[in-house]
Amino acid sequence: MAGSLDYLRWRGDLSFKEKPFNSIDAALLSSIVYLPADASAVGHTLGDVAKQLRLLPSFQHQMHSETGAEVLLLPESPRIGDMKILDWTDRLEKEPHPLQFTAATFAINPQTIVIAYRGTDGSMIGWNEDMRMNYLPEIYGQNVAAEYLEDIAQKFPNQRIYLVGHSKGGNFAQYALSAVKPDIQDRIIKALSFDGLGFFRKVYTSPGFIQVMSKMKTYIPQSSIFGAMLDHPEHTLVVKSNAAMRNQHDPRRWSVGRDSFTLADGLTAGSRVIRHALITFNRSIPKSDRGESFSALFEAFENADINELHQLTRNKLLGTYRFGRILMSLEPDERKLITQIFSNIWDSYKNNMTLPLKVNNYELYPKSNDSNKGPIFYEFYDSKHPDLKLPSDVEQKLH
Repeated sequence: MAGSLDYLRWRGDLSFKEKPFNSIDAALLSSIVYLPADASAVGHTLGDVAKQLRLLPSFQHQMHSETGAEVLLLPESPRIGDMKILDWTDRLEKEPHPLQFTAATFAINPQTIVIAYRGTDGSMIGWNEDMRMNYLPEIYGQNVAAEYLEDIAQKFPNQRIYLVGHSKGGNFAQYALSAVKPDIQDRIIKALSFDGLGFFRKVYTSPGFIQVMSKMKTYIPQSSIFGAMLDHPEHTLVVKSNAAMRNQHDPRRWSVGRDSFTLADGLTAGSRVIRHALITFNRSIPKSDRGESFSALFEAFENADINELHQLTRNKLLGTYRFGRILMSLEPDERKLITQIFSNIWDSYKNNMTLPLKVNNYELYPKSNDSNKGPIFYEFYDSKHPDLKLPSDVEQKLH
């Protein structure tokens, strides 16, 4: 299976004048924004940054990963490597709300720029923010993303803009488009999300979201986990990948064919089962209880000096011990609810494994983009499809 790094090797010498900006370019920029750069990169090209990163001793640990390969390829691929960095913004804050935010702006040509929003990194602040997205219709970071778009639009008033992002970053890109003023919305070409979290009904039925939903497009792998969270009323495409289920979250492990991703027939049974489990979980515990419990849990992480996820995952035995100590530090009621949350997710997954999803009777299942009514199915998120429609109230607003 060829992936986006193969695309860099095949097509990296072609200018955007020869071949227009496409979804694979967007996905690559959505991964590049995870690189450990900062505001000092502004004014340089992505190839320049890659050359500097290759000199870092820490880079040796990434030589055999997708990131290492990407960094090696950028200086040899002028299509992406010659793109100039116009802005690079990092924010990591605990107050007034958890915020892990990185966004960068790149020049495609003199008339067009692209804003790339980073998804969740390994920080506990970032994971706290992700947890909040599962029970709050809107979070602080989404509004920061919209403010960033406003600032860039003001700084570059004559350019049209692409918005791209992976995971949480994809959610930020599409939310930002929905939240800004119409004059900025008109300048947006597309808002592309790669395995990004969806939205609560309150958000996707808002006038701003409905107004620009036709400019949104989401790509998810066939065994999506993160992209199966929440609802996707926008046009959503399922992409082939033969990576292990949990590794499909990385778009660099998706199948490409020349200038586009290779589409799959639909989501795998495993992804559909997980979606059912998430819907059941979201109904099982009141949002207020979840909010209080997760706040207590992340406060316990902070008190135990656990600032990065790898402190729990790098050494499984030590990580299990640390997590156990953190759970025991919680108040009994909080500990009981956290345990119940994880137990409910697991029980829901096991119970949903009995659903007739593995016999390919997908057409027998409710097809809806509203998790209040049933599981989300993504293959035909085009309102022209005869069998799949948006919720009636959304459909009326669109027309």
